[in-house]
Amino acid sequence: MTYHASIDFASVKEGDTLPNISFEVSYTTLAQDVSGTRDYYPIHHDPDFAKSGNARNIFLNTMWYQGMVNRFVSEWAGYESFLRKLSVDMKSHGCPGDTLTIRGTVLATRVDDQGRKLVDLDVRMDNQLQPDVLLSKVTVEIP
Repeated sequence: MTYHASIDFASVKEGDTLPNISFEVSYTTLAQDVSGTRDYYPIHHDPDFAKSGNARNIFLNTMWYQGMVNRFVSEWAGYESFLRKLSVDMKSHGCPGDTLTIRGTVLATRVDDQGRKLVDLDVRMDNQLQPDVLLSKVTVEIP
């Protein structure tokens, strides 16, 4: 992995857009998700079970999405940055064969009463079927 220095807080402005990341979801992705998070609920690894609940197929779990948003923000802000707040609202599923694209916008910058340099972000994920399959609000501290 290449070291990525933190962004310059002074250069971040409201309305800035972050570079998109795209990710192909495969059956291997789902196997890694299930084993890495130890979420063995059948909807994440048994296609027949998932489809019996009206899902298109097995799908990624919440922890995977949280991790992917963290990766997206860290690759933009730098690996010395720190996620102070993260919320996700899933509107659809990431299934094998999907291409997920993550995009983000700076909502605000501020320095809190403890002197921390904070950036509030709106992060969204799309797939090839629809936009906004995931909505996320993030606050990241920049060193």
